[in-house]
Amino acid sequence: GYVHYRKGAVVMYLLQERIGEAAVNRALARFIQTWKFKGAPYHRSVDLIAEFRKEAKTSEDQALITDLFERITIYDLKATDAKSVKTADGNWQTSITVETKKYYANGKGVEKEAPLADPLEVGLFTARPGIGAFGAKDVISIARQPVKGGKQIIVIKSKKKPDFAGIDPYNFYIDRNSDDNVIEVTS
Repeated sequence: GYVHYRKGAVVMYLLQERIGEAAVNRALARFIQTWKFKGAPYHRSVDLIAEFRKEAKTSEDQALITDLFERITIYDLKATDAKSVKTADGNWQTSITVETKKYYANGKGVEKEAPLADPLEVGLFTARPGIGAFGAKDVISIARQPVKGGKQIIVIKSKKKPDFAGIDPYNFYIDRNSDDNVIEVTS
């Protein structure tokens, strides 16, 4: 269920988040300008990827383009525990335990675990993302954090007590089970 026909939309959504909507639009505009109304030889997917690469400013963004367009990349991102404690200064410190894995699959569906060392969105919320009337008012904190493969604890400080915490809470990545990315916070 995590690999489906709408993968392209998820990929473009993540690319827009990482390199910016204006950068994606510039790449698409150049691609269209270069190839519109042309005969053979016709454009190929590598021509579009080359335009995205021109907009990717960091090695992390170049690696992301490789993962999104040149490999079959699957993530297994999971929040397993989240606890908040009030600090002496009246703020909150939330420890989120996450378990993460990244896989590359070949054209026959055989998966092999790959190293994961990517900046992923981690957030604190007053309501569960994606449920009901969730909106910007419910976001306490969301930022990219360095995440490695395996189990780790990410600590986030906030002025407000969170009710929910999670990794990739907006489901930017192709994830085996995106329903386990967010967890209720305990005290």
